[in-house]
Amino acid sequence: MRKVPVLLMMVLLVSACGQSAVLPDWQENGYRHLENYKTYFLSGREDASEPHFLKAVREIAAGNDMNLLSLAYLTKFGLHAAALESFETTEFARLYRQDPLPANMAYCHFLKGNFSAVDPGLLPARYADVLKAVSTKDPALAVRAMTAIEDPLSRLIACGVWVRYLPYDEQILQIAVATASANGWKRPLWAYLDRLQNYYESNGDAVKAGRIRDRLLLLKKMN
Repeated sequence: MRKVPVLLMMVLLVSACGQSAVLPDWQENGYRHLENYKTYFLSGREDASEPHFLKAVREIAAGNDMNLLSLAYLTKFGLHAAALESFETTEFARLYRQDPLPANMAYCHFLKGNFSAVDPGLLPARYADVLKAVSTKDPALAVRAMTAIEDPLSRLIACGVWVRYLPYDEQILQIAVATASANGWKRPLWAYLDRLQNYYESNGDAVKAGRIRDRLLLLKKMN
């Protein structure tokens, strides 16, 4: 049997108990477009990714479900965090005012690096140890927490959040590079290779920095 995707699981969980497992078209279509958005985003095809996100939002909006719309935006934010990119939360804030679920805001705060505002009990459990490491800003603890995250995208999101807002080391960057490489996720891969090059340059390791620079140029040339 095919594994049930994460967003589809969310849809099923928020559906009323006892309802048929057959989803209405707006949920099926919304999920499909969101999955396409994720695939194109991670592969670096931004021109193809954004239209799918907009279609996903339109489909979910037809169902008048503010929570699922919030989850769609949180999915988008997570992808940007995984690729070391900033994101704007205005639309999410408007949705949250309509349906203020604290767990959604806890995850948004985590992605934005507002760690003091995160309720640990509301954050997805896979990030619990990462949040614990935040209090000490210890990269070694972060490495152990990230390595323990089984889902590769969640692991990459954790790496992205840490690298953007906290002191990081070579090992954290290498975890991110390895995760993106293993899954063929070009957009975050290039972002972490660039950050790794800068890290080596900042630490006076010209040889390693040059090797990463040459690799990144070669990868981009082959794109």
